Amino acid sequence: MLRIDVKIVQAAIARSDVSRLVEDRSRVTVWDMAPVWNNTGEPIDAGQAWINGSGRAVMYQIKGRRYISPLSHMRATVAGSRKFANISTSEWVSSAIVKGPATPQGVPA
Repeated sequence: MLRIDVKIVQAAIARSDVSRLVEDRSRVTVWDMAPVWNNTGEPIDAGQAWINGSGRAVMYQIKGRRYISPLSHMRATVAGSRKFANISTSEWVSSAIVKGPATPQGVPA
């Protein structure tokens, strides 16, 4: 199992899914493990994980938020040569919401 701790979410990817993610580059389910660790129930489907297009990062979508982690960090964590992988929040901004001129303010076009 690959444990993912982000903010207040305690999630995990099943051991069999970790190999599918890395070797087959398949999308896998990310499970919210809080109910299990609190002894109050079964894991809940919290999102998905996949390898990005460049093949160098793991993308996570957990409870509607997106995160990114270097694939090399995740592989080292699974191999045991690293305690954890860095994970960052990933924000996508649509170009449709950008307003104003294409040139920076104060610079003549």
